[in-house]
Amino acid sequence: PLSLDAASTIASQLVGQSVAPQYQLDKASVILSLDCDFIGSEEDRHRLIGGFAKGRRTEKKEDSMNRLYAVEGLMTLTGASADHRLRVPVSGVAGVAAAIAAQVLKSAAGNASQALVEALAKIGLPAGVNPAWVTECANDLLKPENRGKAVVLAGHRQPASVHAIALALNQALGSIGPVVALRPSTAQSAPNIEALAADLNAGSVDTLVILGGNPAYTASADLDWATTQRKAKNLVRLGYFEDETSAKADWHLPGAHYLESWGDARTSDGTYVAVQPLIEPLFGGWTELDLLARLLGGTAVKSHDIVRETFRGIAGASGNDEKWKQFLHDGFLPGSASVVNATVNLASAATVVSAHASVPAPTDQSLEVVFHRDASVDDGRYNNNGWLQELPDPITKLTWDNAVLLSRKTADALALVDQDLVELSLGTRKVAAPVIVQPGLADGTAAVALGYGREKSGRVGGSGPSNKVGFNAYALRQGSAAFAPGGKITKLGTQFPLSRTQEHGSMEGRPVVREANLASYREHPKFALNFDLDSPHHTAHIPKEEGSDGRNAKRLYNTGYLDYQEKVKKNGGKKPHGPMLESDVHQWGMSIDLSSCVGCSTCVVACQSENNIPIVGKEQVSKNREMQWIRIDRYYSGAMEKSAAALMENPQAVVQPMFCMHCETAPCESVCPVNATVHDEEGLNVMAYNRCVGTRYCSNNCPYKVRRFNFFDYNKRPLEQLKGPFYKTVLFGKTEGEWDVLRWLRSPEKGYRPEQEWELMKLSKNPNVSVRMRGVMEKCTYCVQRIEEAKISQKVKARASGAVQVPDGAFKTACQQACPAEAIVFGNLLDPNSRVSKLKKNDRDYSVLGFLDTRPRTTYLAKIRNPNPAMPDYESIKIPLTVKEYMDASHANPFEASHAGGGHGASHGSDNAGKKGAH
Repeated sequence: PLSLDAASTIASQLVGQSVAPQYQLDKASVILSLDCDFIGSEEDRHRLIGGFAKGRRTEKKEDSMNRLYAVEGLMTLTGASADHRLRVPVSGVAGVAAAIAAQVLKSAAGNASQALVEALAKIGLPAGVNPAWVTECANDLLKPENRGKAVVLAGHRQPASVHAIALALNQALGSIGPVVALRPSTAQSAPNIEALAADLNAGSVDTLVILGGNPAYTASADLDWATTQRKAKNLVRLGYFEDETSAKADWHLPGAHYLESWGDARTSDGTYVAVQPLIEPLFGGWTELDLLARLLGGTAVKSHDIVRETFRGIAGASGNDEKWKQFLHDGFLPGSASVVNATVNLASAATVVSAHASVPAPTDQSLEVVFHRDASVDDGRYNNNGWLQELPDPITKLTWDNAVLLSRKTADALALVDQDLVELSLGTRKVAAPVIVQPGLADGTAAVALGYGREKSGRVGGSGPSNKVGFNAYALRQGSAAFAPGGKITKLGTQFPLSRTQEHGSMEGRPVVREANLASYREHPKFALNFDLDSPHHTAHIPKEEGSDGRNAKRLYNTGYLDYQEKVKKNGGKKPHGPMLESDVHQWGMSIDLSSCVGCSTCVVACQSENNIPIVGKEQVSKNREMQWIRIDRYYSGAMEKSAAALMENPQAVVQPMFCMHCETAPCESVCPVNATVHDEEGLNVMAYNRCVGTRYCSNNCPYKVRRFNFFDYNKRPLEQLKGPFYKTVLFGKTEGEWDVLRWLRSPEKGYRPEQEWELMKLSKNPNVSVRMRGVMEKCTYCVQRIEEAKISQKVKARASGAVQVPDGAFKTACQQACPAEAIVFGNLLDPNSRVSKLKKNDRDYSVLGFLDTRPRTTYLAKIRNPNPAMPDYESIKIPLTVKEYMDASHANPFEASHAGGGHGASHGSDNAGKKGAH
């Protein structure tokens, strides 16, 4: 339903052979994103995030850093990470791309690009765009030092013309090859679903076999696919679930999950890899290879044999038994990746650009409706996955729903506020949906996420009209277009409750996230610590160790075990805090680089999977009872002198993962009446679940608000039974014909789960982690189960040598292992060569709420941005907007060379104290 093949299709057309562009962002110095959310919704995003984050990493002030320009209509994670973001309607991206390309091509491609430049001139620049933004962006791309290092990416929502412009730009900038690798593509052109629908309507299809997908739900509304597919005489469906498409099939064959299947594939760089089953099919499912081999009458009908036969064809004469075994052992075939040495034909690009169809600029009365992939459920394929339904959208923080996103200006014009229920229509097609007013969204745009409103998804995602999750945006969509003009909104006069995990998006001038521009960081490398020196009344109980200039001081707050060890040495080995059971082998800590973190939420799901964290459902999330151990906070910022409406237009955004900090002087420990939360000898703040009596004093006393309480037995009862009605409760409920009370009495540990479901529940849990029940508090454990496993493994290896210290990198926490940006580093603070020890000594290292003297083991590296001083918006962001908010809230400038401290406290009685954000 959402084609991600536009880039490879146009690249093949412009190059003259079947290729797919692969972007190597780790080699890029300047990146221009044309509505390409490569951090959030594009294909191969995890690899792209890794490359982008590598270019943002600045562990020393001398390090270089890439620069990101984003031109987009939606507020995306890529836009949130951009150094410069241009807000235009999605249909207007082509005009900005054309203007930039015209300038670059005239300078870099000369007469060879004349036809293309003429075609570009016919695409006008959208109203309201500052031409200087275009000029300076193009100049940055053209700088000699960026030759072969500047790259342009176009998103899947954009038409063919924008993809052609992006490829032409990469060719002119010398980036085809160094940064943009053209890989051979095996994609075959196939008739689209519209052509198939025409054949079905003509009665020319005898047997229709549908492999995967769910066209009855995802096909455009005008095809009426549920009815059209029945015009085949025989309809066979192979799929994971009995969904909307299977409901009308003659035969439904259970599909084997890819983790139960034999298969093969090509990675994004073209490497040939093996897909090997981790388990026998639980329900006797078939793979696509199994079915196709039988339908085609092949001699090999087992998927294992088919893969082996394919391997021989690719490996050639070397594909013997030994090579096959090595292939399965390694998981890939060395040397199977290749690059096509080709150039982009600018004349062909001119032909594609000349066919560009302009779209009228949107207005409040004729909205541009943008259909986008959902950050969690994608196009609807993961709609029945509770982890993903409850995963907050990284921008809106919405769970268990989708909504119509509008800009502040458009919402005000239509007299709409958050949660207003509206009717959104495109021509004769209409749906009812709630509204969210989204900062940074282009005016005149109504953005809707696909993948919701399913009626045959399952118990989690919806099994009928009355219990579906969200609204079905596919009902509005005609054809395969990702955006359409002419949308209208009618207010229905009621509200629809939404569950969001974060509704307040401002730090109010508090230095929770600390950031600087690259130039300021190079001039004031200790800027992150300067925020601490500005609040003496908060820190009178903590000794200050000022530097020679009185401003760029040493660490104000105790940074944890590293400082503690120094005190032990000064005291002749005597521990200054009295007798403590402290290990001299391991002391664990974590560092999070905010320059690398992009807020993708991968760590949240990894943690939930690793640690048996339950889902709680929409109603409980609305009561702030979500259970995820990791929270990704998203903050918007702008200069205080602007109006709230102006701030909503194009704010800067920052993200910050928040875990249990494992404080050395943990406030939660001192208030627990039963010692259920205590400190262990290796610095972990641990939970003794069997002691916990659920007072929740610890949660009240946690300044970071990262503790989670089990209000229900989420693991024992299905979500729909948690609130009734009464006849579905334990008193009156029946399961498989048996009273639930009797089932519970016979086997309390199973709760009220059917036998087959109970077995599947056990398979879904990590056996190394306890399953918590009602009345128990829980939170991040630093993956203590992995720590213990690594310690045991090292003891086995050490034997009599006594070398029991776990080597750095021998294991990773779940969040660290999953993070595509490598923003999370965990390790032993007693190992001076460990990566985490080195990062803790970095000038950018700081503690959140350090003035409380909690001494958190988890600290952060302040965020660095890299704006272009020549850009017209540079003066407004010369100091990051979060820092401007900090300064406007009666604080001093953390980038000043000298400062006596006390700006915040001294001005409490001044006029500035009345400003918004003063505290």
